[in-house]
Amino acid sequence: MRALATLLYGLTSLVLLGGFLTGPATAQPAHIPKIAAQDIPPPDQILQQLASWLPGVYSNADQLKGYEDEEDAHALTTIVKPLHNAALGENLYYLEEYRDNDPKALTRIRVYEFLIVENRVRLRLLNLKDTDALQGDHATLSKAMQLTHDDITPDREACLLDLTSYNGTLLARMRHQACDVQDTWVDYEWVVDPEGTWTCYARRMKQDDSLTWLQMPAFPCIRQTRTALN
Repeated sequence: MRALATLLYGLTSLVLLGGFLTGPATAQPAHIPKIAAQDIPPPDQILQQLASWLPGVYSNADQLKGYEDEEDAHALTTIVKPLHNAALGENLYYLEEYRDNDPKALTRIRVYEFLIVENRVRLRLLNLKDTDALQGDHATLSKAMQLTHDDITPDREACLLDLTSYNGTLLARMRHQACDVQDTWVDYEWVVDPEGTWTCYARRMKQDDSLTWLQMPAFPCIRQTRTALN
């Protein structure tokens, strides 16, 4: 299955097509053309859609059906809540994620910061220096509301994601080869729709864009459906 997933990934761009979201949960995203600047919605509209669609509890259980015994696939639960913390900024969301239906098996905790830059919405990932200290904080956000810039490491400017709206979805992209790490670059695409999210997260070689790492090798792009609202 690992070899098949890698082959599929090589044939399928990480750039996402909103139209695929009407298909089955295991469908793979396809290529979409570059979106003209004049077709990008105003920032307020994108932020309003985020506030409506993003908060919730997400699961990839539907995508895992038939893959439960696959070593390259595992259950992933993601919890997203709006975060009010003036010290960190505005338009913040707290994300806590764990695997195998075990809240103690953390995979990541971070804060999403949505910025308006030159009338465009961009996403900066704020990485917590001590994720263990916030484990389980999604219940009340009492610790997250007290975070300061001393507690986080924000992603570099080159790693910000550009947001736009396409075919009834919100689409966030990292720029090609911009977020570099030694001889590799982070290839990250993220889609939010009214039912859930798609996450395509990989690392590629700068020399030839060949794939060197996938977040979940069994699935080039992870589909999580919203199971509850927050």
